Amino acid sequence: RTMAAVWKGVIEGTAHAGQVRVTASESYRALATEAARTARLSKERMLKKGMERLQKAQAELLESVKELDKAKKQFTHLQRSSEVAKDKAADVEARLRKSDRRIFHTKASLQKLSAKFSARLAEHSRQLAGVQNEYSFALVSATAHLEHYQRVELPAAMQALDGDLYERLREHLSATSRTEVETCRATWDWFQGVAEASTRVCQEQDLLLFLQDHPAFSLAPEQRFQLTGVEEVRLLPPGDDGASLEKEARRWATRVARDQKNKAHSEEVLQLLEARRQQLPEGEAATVERQMEEAREIIRKAEVSRVKAEARLALLRAAGLDVDAWLAGAMVGTGEETPTGLDPAEFDDYEDSDEPDGDDEPGPAARTYPYTCRVIFGYQGCQADELSITQGEELEVIEDGDAEEWVKARNKAGRVGYVPEKYLLSLGCDSGAGLGPLGPSALHRQLSSIMAAELVLEPGAWLVRALYDYEGQSPEELSFPEGAIIRVLPRAAGEVDDGFWTGDFDGRVGVFPSLVVEELTGAREAAGQVSGGRVVVWEKTPFPLFPSLLVVSSQELPSPSPPPFSPPGLATGALLTPSPAPETLLGGCRQDGTGSGQSSPDLTATRLRPLRAPPPPPSRVPESDPERH
Repeated sequence: RTMAAVWKGVIEGTAHAGQVRVTASESYRALATEAARTARLSKERMLKKGMERLQKAQAELLESVKELDKAKKQFTHLQRSSEVAKDKAADVEARLRKSDRRIFHTKASLQKLSAKFSARLAEHSRQLAGVQNEYSFALVSATAHLEHYQRVELPAAMQALDGDLYERLREHLSATSRTEVETCRATWDWFQGVAEASTRVCQEQDLLLFLQDHPAFSLAPEQRFQLTGVEEVRLLPPGDDGASLEKEARRWATRVARDQKNKAHSEEVLQLLEARRQQLPEGEAATVERQMEEAREIIRKAEVSRVKAEARLALLRAAGLDVDAWLAGAMVGTGEETPTGLDPAEFDDYEDSDEPDGDDEPGPAARTYPYTCRVIFGYQGCQADELSITQGEELEVIEDGDAEEWVKARNKAGRVGYVPEKYLLSLGCDSGAGLGPLGPSALHRQLSSIMAAELVLEPGAWLVRALYDYEGQSPEELSFPEGAIIRVLPRAAGEVDDGFWTGDFDGRVGVFPSLVVEELTGAREAAGQVSGGRVVVWEKTPFPLFPSLLVVSSQELPSPSPPPFSPPGLATGALLTPSPAPETLLGGCRQDGTGSGQSSPDLTATRLRPLRAPPPPPSRVPESDPERH
């Protein structure tokens, strides 16, 4: 029975008692007024909250549909252009065969036109394959998003609109029925039925009856986008300039792993905040409630993003790609990383972009040990299990460390201990084997490695990084892959910047367009250059070893993860210089209770993983010439 039917039984029972129950009727009227007021206030609050959530979900669905429409228009336009070029090429070929030169054309001009239209047709055919794949991706992504909206977000929004209304009404109705039974045995039989009916009032039953009376609110039949006029996704030919499907598989496997990690981390944070909220007084719980709502929003957005990425991976798997290999590599990398801290910055807006970070791309294979490396910066161990190292010393890295940014290494004397990973430069091995997948600070680490390898830039030169793969169109142009580091050579005095720069990549000198690269941080500052009206500065702002925590105490929350850090680039000839005193490098590492204000972390507390933060960067670079080994 619905809530209205139960309430009707209460009213009829009250009327049956008559004037004898006037006092009881006044009590029921007061109780009904309180219930209505409470229900109205709760309904208004939940309506405002639920509508905001529903509008966000609908706005995200609208963005997916806009992306689909954009991809469709691009595909249609390119397909039409290809057909026009095909018709023109066929017309010129027919005129050549018939020797129909007319008055304004010669045989040579017709042959040139034929070659021109044939080249244009080939170019359109090549581009059409890539645009077709993008259209297919947009189709499956929008289909998955719509299905998720209908199955998950819309029912959740309807449930959120009711909130705890039915629980409150159930309590009021039960209290009314119990009072009537205790007050007057004469009407016991009547109100006993009302009491039993009131205990069965629930949101599910009321919603079912409401949907039966109002079919407009029923769930719509399942809608699926169809690939009308488009073939299934297919592999691009070798040497094509479009995006390769293997790269797409790697990107979306990374997105699935990242969303799973974000969801798991946010769920853990939500549980910890829930436990903390129960212990706080009412006045201090508002901040925790806000953080819990932000964590739930992150979880919801991660689910939507993962559903869309898995749909793309399913399409790539159907095309014959080994998606599971990339997905397994990404999941292994995610499983090894355990959330180690709670930072308020983690509750910033979750960017639901379909373009995952390039530095987060996983590899199908894990790290391989051991490998040889050279010490870029000296370090004095602060704990018994840490290894003291000197600049220029060669080490053998044997395994991962017990915390992020640390590895276990062995020196030539046979001593084994933990050392900061970013203080080392890998020698004679593939960076993917020695250092694993690139992290968020991969660009800074790569630049530091180049400078540590004593790459001397002449005055006026600087370094840039390729944003895209580029294939030279002539022998004078450079060809390079995405992420390549290129040394830009200085221009002659008075030379005008025509959009093409001269650079050196992998020992080859040539020109390339400046639009496909980005300047590395601090590179042009070292050369005394100013680009685009701004001076690029290598920031050396020190990072705190311990990011600020939430109101939850350290015994109840996991330890914070080490902050991102990249050692500054070395000056020319400073690679093998003996390191400065440990007090200079570490800023006074606390071993006897003195020195800097940053004390050693407490490893005895209950944590998910050991807390071992990297030491701060060296305060200066040695000035003496190195002694070559």
